[in-house]
Amino acid sequence: MKKQNILINTLLSLALGGVLVYLVFNSIDVELFLEKLSGINYSWIYLSMFISIFEHILRGYRWNLLMRGSENNLSTYITTNIMIVSYFFALFIPRFNDFARCYLISKTNKINISTSLGTVVSERIFDLISLLLISAIFILVEFDLFIGFVENYIISNIEFDPYTLIVITLIFIAFYFIIKYFSKKSSFLSSRLKEFKAGVLSIKENYRNKGFIISTVLLWVIYFLMGYVIFFSFGETTDLGINAGIAVLVAGSLGMIVPVNAGIGAYHFLVASILISYNLDYDSGLFFATILHTSQIICLAVLGVISSIILFFKIKSGNE
Repeated sequence: MKKQNILINTLLSLALGGVLVYLVFNSIDVELFLEKLSGINYSWIYLSMFISIFEHILRGYRWNLLMRGSENNLSTYITTNIMIVSYFFALFIPRFNDFARCYLISKTNKINISTSLGTVVSERIFDLISLLLISAIFILVEFDLFIGFVENYIISNIEFDPYTLIVITLIFIAFYFIIKYFSKKSSFLSSRLKEFKAGVLSIKENYRNKGFIISTVLLWVIYFLMGYVIFFSFGETTDLGINAGIAVLVAGSLGMIVPVNAGIGAYHFLVASILISYNLDYDSGLFFATILHTSQIICLAVLGVISSIILFFKIKSGNE
């Protein structure tokens, strides 16, 4: 990724994030927000932060399973630190974490970047399928609530443009044939595409792997618990149940997909909005989302610094 593209991507993300933050928080009473901080039970927040550590460990372990064919001596300890650092970088440069971890795994384990990038795509596909399954379960359980949310916050604000869809489809088709053409002309590109394809197809060897499936299920359980335990940190959300926890999981996951740094703004809006359906006022829902999101950012920042130091000495010792 060129430096110029990274800079443009970062600036656009910051601009979009700034607009979203303004739209989401501009009508909030800051003094009331600060008052609520004094009534929080921080023990639950610390527990949520502690639980989040296992997210990185499971992601590191699961990524190792996808790369097993390319390297047999992968250390979950090192891969976990790579995962942490990559997400730490994403706080500053959005959507850069996948490239960062592929670069770091190439430096620590001598795995081709194109191969590891293929496994990342495979991992993302599986995560998307998992999110769709969880969303489907949520829709079945809370069908009326979901329909009301879509009508109030999505359909009423989005106009469908079939011409735009056609143009996007044609661009993807053209891009596919261009890549296919140049891959035949360039032995280097052809080699990289083969490595990338091998990484993507690695999911075929793991979707029946018990370790891969169990770690994926546990990963989503952890995501759920990270939000659910914070319900107990202050009075307004204490009585919210498991269904509300699943709603936060789905809404938060969708918010993190938006191309802004750490999903800021979009995450807060979607989580706060979905909690309105559970008889929570928007301000309290936004306060909950802010506490959950901020605590995880702080935890990631601390872990990111520690893991960066660990990887620095790992790479340095490997080059000597």
